[in-house]
Amino acid sequence: APRNKKGQVFYHIKDVRALAHEPLLDKFREFKSFMKKVRRNANRNEKDEALRKQSTMAPKYTLHHLVRERYPRFADALGDLDDALCLVNLFACLPSDGRVQAGITRKAQRLAAAWGAYCAST
Repeated sequence: APRNKKGQVFYHIKDVRALAHEPLLDKFREFKSFMKKVRRNANRNEKDEALRKQSTMAPKYTLHHLVRERYPRFADALGDLDDALCLVNLFACLPSDGRVQAGITRKAQRLAAAWGAYCAST
């Protein structure tokens, strides 16, 4: 049996096998190899080629399948909506000095106001 070192995490084989087939991991691997190519061009003083590759050929990915997996029905998503709204309102009330940036506070205030307006209109 392995020794339990501080910070060591153990995973079930079933979980590792399930993650091995995750399409998002393939996209991350593609992005890593893409960034190697961009860095290689930048190090060869081919800055314009690196910028062109970076802006036009970067692999794109979405998280839609993860959201659908987590919330298969609309009712499931509504059940977890209160947690998100609590966090948005918390960030809207925080002062914008210190660790929380002013932009994040303003965005949270806009989201909270938009949600309030939506609830008032429906």
